[in-house]
Amino acid sequence: MTSPDAVAALLHRLDLIASGLEASGWALALLGLGSVGAELDRMDQFSDLDFFVVARDGQVGALLEDLSWLGDGLVQAFRNTPDGFKVLFEDGVYGEFAVFDEAALREASFVNARVVWLAPDAPRDLPLRRRPAATATARLDGAARTHHLGEALTNLLVGVRRFRRGERLSAWQFTQVYALGHALALAADATPPAPGWADAFGLERRFEARYPGLAAHLGACLPGLDGTPGAALGLLNLLEELRLPEWAGALPLAGQVRREAGAALAGPAALDARGRLPG
Repeated sequence: MTSPDAVAALLHRLDLIASGLEASGWALALLGLGSVGAELDRMDQFSDLDFFVVARDGQVGALLEDLSWLGDGLVQAFRNTPDGFKVLFEDGVYGEFAVFDEAALREASFVNARVVWLAPDAPRDLPLRRRPAATATARLDGAARTHHLGEALTNLLVGVRRFRRGERLSAWQFTQVYALGHALALAADATPPAPGWADAFGLERRFEARYPGLAAHLGACLPGLDGTPGAALGLLNLLEELRLPEWAGALPLAGQVRREAGAALAGPAALDARGRLPG
């Protein structure tokens, strides 16, 4: 349940930052992003404080070198890019920000910004790149579906074989990261989402809320480091249930994955004299 006090604290911190920027004389604007941007309706006590600072000409360096404009209570500041920092305040508020001059802002990649503060002489046409909550995404064509399906199945096969060799970390990555990503891309393309904000940069964000039926499969697809064979079977079942036109052409590969995952569940594979799987 969302805590009104926590949400108010986040917005208050943003107001303090705006006041600090105004007092510094180095900035033209403060733009909120994500859940403190135009998507305020999804803000909760777990939200980050994501924002852009628009610097006056020649003042980007000053804003990055002297963080006093962030206000009191800053306990950690990690410069993670040439343009910005990740920061933590003593009240637990965590934020990420970047500083751009006006020209660089117009070239930056972002969506759904909100003006938090604007200097009197700031341009009134700063880009905000608003988009509707129910953004229609382009459907995958046949070539893209074939690519995702082929990548998912080959990653599963490699993952199962590495698991049987004893390379459990690599096996986990191939099945529960690489293959999962391709499988979810196919599943989301084939499934109408529930209303709500889609993330422009990552399908995994808010996946449970947008695709509750698909999310019910995640436990079987993500059993952990020792569960690669089960993950492979769970992902195969998910892919098969999608009834993709391309599935029939992938049956030989899917069958190989299913056989080897089943063998891995049945017991250790017989290794040759060099400790390798036969073939």
